[in-house]
Amino acid sequence: HPHGGTLRIDAMVIDSGDGGHSDIVNRFTRPRFGRRVVSGKGASGFARPFLQKSGSRGQLWIVGVDSVKSQLYAIVSRGTGIHFSESLDAVFFEQFASETKVLRHVRGKPQMRFERIQGRRAETLDCCVYGWAARQLINLHPDRRAEELSSAAAPPQRPSVFRSKWLRN
Repeated sequence: HPHGGTLRIDAMVIDSGDGGHSDIVNRFTRPRFGRRVVSGKGASGFARPFLQKSGSRGQLWIVGVDSVKSQLYAIVSRGTGIHFSESLDAVFFEQFASETKVLRHVRGKPQMRFERIQGRRAETLDCCVYGWAARQLINLHPDRRAEELSSAAAPPQRPSVFRSKWLRN
């Protein structure tokens, strides 16, 4: 971190919703649950919570993608809460703003939803949504985080190299 502290990963939600890789993702996340590494699947709906456990075993978490996107876009439009690095490429911001909220009529009823802007990729937005959802897994204490960031950075670890006695330089 620019203030000298070392950042660590507090929680992680890995998207397992594509259908083809769910088993692989679940096998990876299951033994890491204690470290707040969980499998997630996005679900639409503005009334959904950001992150909700699915089932009793806690192996799959449902990410309320519409509600998270609404909050992210609202925070960015107000200019509060999210700081972006100056070194990010324009592609990052194009992908972050790759969807827009639209009103569609479904079976005669008005329904709000997010739709992708044609020709745009959305990996950045998806990662931000899952990152914001992962934030729900931790009890964030701003005072403690500020203290961590102002602490001295951990010294870089030297790689351990064992030289064989039978090899000569």
